[in-house]
Amino acid sequence: MIIKIKLCGDKPLVFDTQVVKELRCQHRIVGALIGTLPRLPLQNAFLGLPLQLLPEETTLLLKKELATVDPVESWTYPNTYAEQLRYQVFEYLWSRQLYVTSGLKFGGDYLAYLGDPMRFHSHYIVTAKDRHESMTTLDIISMGRLATNVKKTYVIISPTKEDHPHHSKEENNIDNIDSKDNISSKMDVYSIEWAGF
Repeated sequence: MIIKIKLCGDKPLVFDTQVVKELRCQHRIVGALIGTLPRLPLQNAFLGLPLQLLPEETTLLLKKELATVDPVESWTYPNTYAEQLRYQVFEYLWSRQLYVTSGLKFGGDYLAYLGDPMRFHSHYIVTAKDRHESMTTLDIISMGRLATNVKKTYVIISPTKEDHPHHSKEENNIDNIDSKDNISSKMDVYSIEWAGF
């Protein structure tokens, strides 16, 4: 079954409960429920349909030919170097059988789970970094302390030299996303953990 995703502006949304179940159970795509419950519209602890997908989730579903977007011509993610980098890292994590959600709440790009987030806590805070992007000692200490305080491991992932998206500082746009199906062996992965805590 091809999943139908509707765009509301630039937000990819799913309105069908069965599709949400299929995304989660069969494809490890979690998204975030953003709708209010009809009988309790003023509370925000429990949300309902529609399900809003991350841009990376939508692109992955399109690339794997599991979904279509309406209207498809308006879907342009990823179209910058930073978006391409994030997408590559997202696809790498997904290819490792992990569940992946937004990590903004914990200061990263993604949270990675070994199983469904309804049953498992996230193990990793993940950030996508260009391998040439500089980091200070204070950045590394901050990442390690943050992850330790929330009982997680901070992970930095960069494409290897061979798979690094080419770009110039003057031009941030890219022509298309990486069409390779298997990028799992083309990433450098570094973890930061505090010992003795």
